Amino acid sequence: PGDFIPLFESNGQISALDKFVWEQTARQIAQWRDQFGVTLPLSVTLSRVDVFDKDLIETLNAIVMKHGLRRCDLILEVTESAYTDDAEQLIEIIRQLRELGYKIEMDDFGSGYSSLNMLSSIPVDVLKMDIGFIRNIERNEKDLRLVELIVDIAGYLKVPVVAEGVETEKQLKLLRNAKCDLVQGYYFSRPLPPTEFEEKVLRTAVIEK
Repeated sequence: PGDFIPLFESNGQISALDKFVWEQTARQIAQWRDQFGVTLPLSVTLSRVDVFDKDLIETLNAIVMKHGLRRCDLILEVTESAYTDDAEQLIEIIRQLRELGYKIEMDDFGSGYSSLNMLSSIPVDVLKMDIGFIRNIERNEKDLRLVELIVDIAGYLKVPVVAEGVETEKQLKLLRNAKCDLVQGYYFSRPLPPTEFEEKVLRTAVIEK
């Protein structure tokens, strides 16, 4: 993604790519719901271009309705960098999306200079802590303290935190001790094709249920 996403952004095709991903994600959620009786919400990214597209809400609503999903089943991730382009317009768009029932995640939180300032004014449902903090918490006391501070602030604001990029058991223990709400990363699994995810997770969950 670090290579091909900037390419799509520079050649003007990122919006087409995003819409394809949204459509395929919604289709997969519906397929698993019908096959396993489990609705598994999934997150998709909204690029900066998408956020300011006048047809964004209409496009998302059409995809959700086509596949018979609830709006909360398609979770929308907005990267922190998007919040610096036109904060007032972005806040209004996010407000409209949340009023319609969509959940909004702020992705890469902490990667920019304006993070803390934005928290008091921008309505979000989840903070996804930037992987840069997690990568060094085993060796860098300052990074660990920053993680604890972010978790404390988010707790005060009643916003859950997801730590991205967890790869070791020690990182997991440190985050658990810091009272981080949720974690994700290669420690649990690398990204999987749908069929492998079904075998490793969904079929087991359905059997246990």
